[in-house]
Amino acid sequence: MLGPYYTKNNKLAYIGNRQFKSLVEVRTIRPPDLSKRHLGIRKDSRKWGAIVKIWNEIFRASAEFMKKNNALFFDLPITTRMISSPGALTGTISSDVDPFKIKFFDKTTFLTQSSQLYLEFAITNPRIDRVFCWEKSFRRERADFRHLPEFTHIEFEANTPFEENLKFQQRYVQFLVISLIKNVPEDLRVFLEEKDLKLLESFSRIKKIEEIKFVDAFKLLYEKTGNLKYKIPTLRHFGAYEEILLTEIIGKSVFVTEYIEEEIAFYHAKISKKSKFVKNADFLFSGYGELIGSGERVHTKQETEKKAKHFRLNIKDYQPYIDSRTGKIKIHSGWGMGIERFIQAILKLPFIWETKPFPRVDSQSHP
Repeated sequence: MLGPYYTKNNKLAYIGNRQFKSLVEVRTIRPPDLSKRHLGIRKDSRKWGAIVKIWNEIFRASAEFMKKNNALFFDLPITTRMISSPGALTGTISSDVDPFKIKFFDKTTFLTQSSQLYLEFAITNPRIDRVFCWEKSFRRERADFRHLPEFTHIEFEANTPFEENLKFQQRYVQFLVISLIKNVPEDLRVFLEEKDLKLLESFSRIKKIEEIKFVDAFKLLYEKTGNLKYKIPTLRHFGAYEEILLTEIIGKSVFVTEYIEEEIAFYHAKISKKSKFVKNADFLFSGYGELIGSGERVHTKQETEKKAKHFRLNIKDYQPYIDSRTGKIKIHSGWGMGIERFIQAILKLPFIWETKPFPRVDSQSHP
C-alpha cells in the first residue's frame, strides 16, 4: 500500500517511516505541545529543511501544471457570508463542519471553508474557462490524525464535465509525484525508503484510476466485514477507517462516486432529475483515504434556487450564487485538495500536524 495506514482488528494502525515508529492506533491521539516548534526548525534541521523544500516544490509544480493546462490563478477573500458547507448551521447535513464566525468590523461573517463558490463566479466570464486558487481554508473541528482546523487548499474550477474533471485531478496528483521524485528526491528520502519511492513511481504511471459508486463501496465493505452497519449506505458509516479499508479491499487508489444527495453539499448536480445521487467523487489514496473532493455543479438557476430552499440556506447570503446562474450557463465542475493531506499521504506521516512547522490546532495557537 502507498499510504501510511492499514486496518487491523478494527484499529487504524500506522506503518511507520524513517522518522516515526509504527503505532497500533492513531485515531485517539491528540496533538502534542507545539509551542517549541520554532526551536525544532533549527534543532531538527534535516527533517524541517526537507519539509520546507517539499512544500516549495509542490507550490512550484502546481503553478507549472496549471499554466500548462491554461488555468488562471484567481485571488480570493477568506472572509465570506457564503460558506460552502452550511449544513452544520442549518441542521440539514450532519457531516458538514461548523464554520468560524468572526466580526469583520461591525458585521458578522465567516472564515472560508472553501473558495469554490467564488471560483465558479470567474468562469461565468466568457473569456475565462478554467481557474485555480491556493488559499487558506478554515473548519471548526478538533485536530486529529488527518484534520486541521486551518489548512492550505488548492482548488480548481472549469467549464468541463464530471468525467473530464476526474481525469484532470488524476493528472495533477501524478504530476506532483513525478515532480517531487525528480526535483527533491533527497528530501523525500528523509522520510521514505527506496521501496516507497518505487511505489510512488508506479502510482505516477497508472493510466486510469478505478471508479466505484458509493452504494457499491458499501457492498464491498459488508462482504469483507459482515458488519450490518454497512448494509445501508450512509456517510455516517463512511469515515477514515472505511476509506482505508476500501482501498485495501480494492488494492489501490480509487474514486468513490455518486454520493447520496441528502448527505452532501447543496451545489452538486444530480445524476438525473429523479435520482437520489449526485455527480461527485472523493479520490481515496491507497492506505490513506480521502485526498480530493470533487463534483459537477448545479448549473441552472431554477435548480440552484430549489436546492437552496431545500437545504434551508440564507437566500440573502446566497443570492449572488443564484444570480450567477442567470442565462445560459455551461456544465462545469471542480475539485479541492488539502496540501497537508497530500504531504501526509506521500511522506507516510502519522499525524497531519507533522506536515508543517506551524500547524494551527484547536487546543493551542503557539508559537
